[in-house]
Amino acid sequence: MSMSWQELRKEAYNLSVNDRLALVDAVIQSLMDELEPSTPVAKGTLTGLRGLLKQDGVK
Repeated sequence: MSMSWQELRKEAYNLSVNDRLALVDAVIQSLMDELEPSTPVAKGTLTGLRGLLKQDGVK
């Protein structure tokens, strides 16, 4: 089953903070995987974004 953007966004609010952070990490990873071969991203850009999203005790 495929969800629309609106449905996905609504469901995200039902997730715990840790699960939402894991979802953000998965989205970032999918973007890295898709963009890596064709678009160079400045070194440290996505890692910096991940660092901003991490909370104490969350991996």
